[in-house]
Amino acid sequence: MADTPFAWDDLAQYKAEGRFLDGYPDDQRTFFSPRDNVHGLLVALLGSAQHSIVVNMFGYDDDELNKIIQAKLADEKVYVQMSLDRSQASGVHEKQILATWGNDAFGNSIAIGTSSVHNAISHLKIVIIDGVYTVKGSTNWSLSGEQQQDNELTLSRNAVVAAETRAILDLNHDFMLKQMVGSKLDMSNLLATKTQGAMPPLPPAPATATAPAPAAS
Repeated sequence: MADTPFAWDDLAQYKAEGRFLDGYPDDQRTFFSPRDNVHGLLVALLGSAQHSIVVNMFGYDDDELNKIIQAKLADEKVYVQMSLDRSQASGVHEKQILATWGNDAFGNSIAIGTSSVHNAISHLKIVIIDGVYTVKGSTNWSLSGEQQQDNELTLSRNAVVAAETRAILDLNHDFMLKQMVGSKLDMSNLLATKTQGAMPPLPPAPATATAPAPAAS
């Protein structure tokens, strides 16, 4: 898929009213589903990626967004990092999508797991595009989440926000990768195990190092 320029100044087209309220921050735009065209915004943003897409997603069930991600996964010029919640990845449609991912290809890193430390769900719905645009909010990548449910999506064009968020997403991704290695799992047998309806236990979270007590004076 060819890169499509992302026009920040044209984002009002995705608002139901066709405009933003006066006084919006210069580097932030907020959208609400089902009122606004959240799906169209995500299609345009993902399609514009030239260098990197970094995703940490709880619900991943949108075929059109996945098709764009697939094109980026196949493009060796674009780094794609995906972290997906383990419980959501067990859905029928989700398994069909996951089976087509090219995790072993150059520039791709895909992990499935839980939250760090406590092994709870990874509930983030975040994507960072080219280290500049950051999407946050309650919106899962599904047509129901984007077009039917009451959800919020905020888009930032702030490199500091992107850098801070990227650090958190990288830590989450690293934790999930270590979970998969610790369980002696790769993408293929992980998906095969899910198809059989039983998941092997993931290893416990790494123990948090405790600093030694200061010596008595």
